[in-house]
Amino acid sequence: MGKRAATTVVASLTVLNLSASTATAETREGDTQILAASVNGGRPLVIGTPAEASFTATVTASDPSGIDYIDALLYRGPFTAPTGALAAAVKHPCTTVNATTTRCSFEFVMGENWLHNGDAGTWRLFVDTAALDGDYHRKAAASVSVLRTSKVTANAAPEPVTKGKPITVTGALSRVNWNDARYDRYANQPVRLQFRTPTGTYATVRTITASPTGYLKTTVTATRDGYWRYSYPGNTTTGPANAPGDYVDVR
Repeated sequence: MGKRAATTVVASLTVLNLSASTATAETREGDTQILAASVNGGRPLVIGTPAEASFTATVTASDPSGIDYIDALLYRGPFTAPTGALAAAVKHPCTTVNATTTRCSFEFVMGENWLHNGDAGTWRLFVDTAALDGDYHRKAAASVSVLRTSKVTANAAPEPVTKGKPITVTGALSRVNWNDARYDRYANQPVRLQFRTPTGTYATVRTITASPTGYLKTTVTATRDGYWRYSYPGNTTTGPANAPGDYVDVR
């Protein structure tokens, strides 16, 4: 099975079984309705190595006759041919909101030892809910961004420096390689050089591009004491990162 856990196989079969009987990712009969759904509170999941991310998905559904059950799983790729799927590790007891409405929560665990680099991006929560009268509603009701962790460093030199003289800020950008459980340099990415005074907040001075080997280097003029750092904003597959500020005394 490689890196995939057994729960992945179960989830994949569930998605495939559901899609085999439906032409689209949403089917519905009667007046059952999925009212709301969310994964990780709407926040991205940023996963490094060797950490695991535990997170919650919640689903609320209603029907005049009452809700019989709610099931949910995560999948990636086309609904009818998912490239990845993950079943919940735990389904908590559902809460009856009122006579027609039920809310359920599901705990998922996603970790570097399970993920491939190609798994970064958007995952969707497929929800299958049925009412006591046999009506049902099935659809991809929410999504979550699963991102690779990035790291960035910064070193400003010389320290101290004479006012009006150049300061060179070097560093490197890397991101987790889920395939091999390590961090590799991340090339050709836009990275912001930022500065703040000892009592101020960071502001972007300029944006540079990481080299083909993931290294960073730029030169500025020393004008006042403060901290220099590189800040990477992230993208659709990779989370953001800030380097610790490096203080330079300007004399």
